[in-house]
Amino acid sequence: MMRPTPARPLWFTLCAAALLVSAGCASVPPVAEKMAESPMGTVHTFHRKSSGSLGAFDGPVVWTQGPGTWQGQPVLAIGSPQAGVTLHQPGTLAILANLNPQGQPVMSYDPPLDFPWPLEVGKTWTANHTVTLHPSGRTVAMTIQGKVESWGEVTVPAGTYRAYKLVWTNNLGETETRWVAPADGISPVKRHVERPASHPQGAGVLDAELIKREVPGR
Repeated sequence: MMRPTPARPLWFTLCAAALLVSAGCASVPPVAEKMAESPMGTVHTFHRKSSGSLGAFDGPVVWTQGPGTWQGQPVLAIGSPQAGVTLHQPGTLAILANLNPQGQPVMSYDPPLDFPWPLEVGKTWTANHTVTLHPSGRTVAMTIQGKVESWGEVTVPAGTYRAYKLVWTNNLGETETRWVAPADGISPVKRHVERPASHPQGAGVLDAELIKREVPGR
């Protein structure tokens, strides 16, 4: 005669339920409220490969973070001898302007270019900006439409980071995919940019990924 299977103890049932709940919670992507700010003097080295209107280049690009000024106000300057300088708003790290390698303004943005904080997987956004093209003095309207597509580990030569994957397109047809790691203060970990032939500057492609990160004191 087969013996009946004894009932599982209550503690076993409770433990199993707790494990299931904790496993489910661990798989839920987090919400990032802001980008962590790296210390002054932090250096990010990328391998960049680009062509067409995004410039013919294949090699390392070194960006160093330091203080700067824009319109008489202190800002965060992230500069590269190969690609120029990007000026960021302190605290938010939104992009105020781009300078060429000689330090001359190329473009500035009103309002500053920023991510759609807080970042959350599935979030979509639309942003309208006025872009000033300083060499000509012209202004153009730019509309960006994007989505936070996913969150997870992304591996590049500099290491493995937990990053959000953002994809956006502007009204000129330029599309960018960018992986950003807010907790580490890295934007981008890697990126891919495409411009169609209809773009005012012509077709172009750019790929970049982080190959080295140097933080002062570490």
